Amino acid sequence: MREGRFVQLPIKIVCLGDSLTYGFGVSRRDTWGSLVAERTKMELVNCGVNGDTTGGMLARLRDEMTMHSPDKVLLMGGSNDIFISGTAESAKANMSALAHQVIALGAVPLIGTPPPIDALNIRPDWATLADAVHAQNVGDEYAEWLRLFAGVFTIPVIDFRSAFQAFSDAERNRELYIDGLHPTPEGHRLMADVLCRGLSGER
Repeated sequence: MREGRFVQLPIKIVCLGDSLTYGFGVSRRDTWGSLVAERTKMELVNCGVNGDTTGGMLARLRDEMTMHSPDKVLLMGGSNDIFISGTAESAKANMSALAHQVIALGAVPLIGTPPPIDALNIRPDWATLADAVHAQNVGDEYAEWLRLFAGVFTIPVIDFRSAFQAFSDAERNRELYIDGLHPTPEGHRLMADVLCRGLSGER
């Protein structure tokens, strides 16, 4: 390599979240993170953990950032907090802390709004754990709060939720959801489209 020249490394994004980030029920190559990495040639590190809450995300944030040294961190969590507790209060507090800690640790936060629950088609055994319709409504309020919070602190929003809601009908939902909670490969392709637009500065 000639003196004075350097190699421009690809942008690295840590994707911190729960099963919606991990890609529960789909192959690794079909997750939205893998699809975006393939399309953009950016490096996306999937740090999703099935069943995780925003508290769990907060507990492992520093370790994930130390391990991977990302340029950006995409934060998407809260669905399990809401599903388990019936409220979004802990998710709001933890997402605020997560975003500010990402900034303090020298990276750029991005906030993802989780896809909505398809309350009418949720897996029967999971439906016994919570009121799915209530969780869906609380999720809508939480997503609105995330947009408001991000606007106050000038944090980019990756609005997965609105994209799913734009196609919300019974037939389309069967294509987008495995079990009323987790996206199918088609759902992950939709999420990849949203993130690619967000990363390119489109709204």
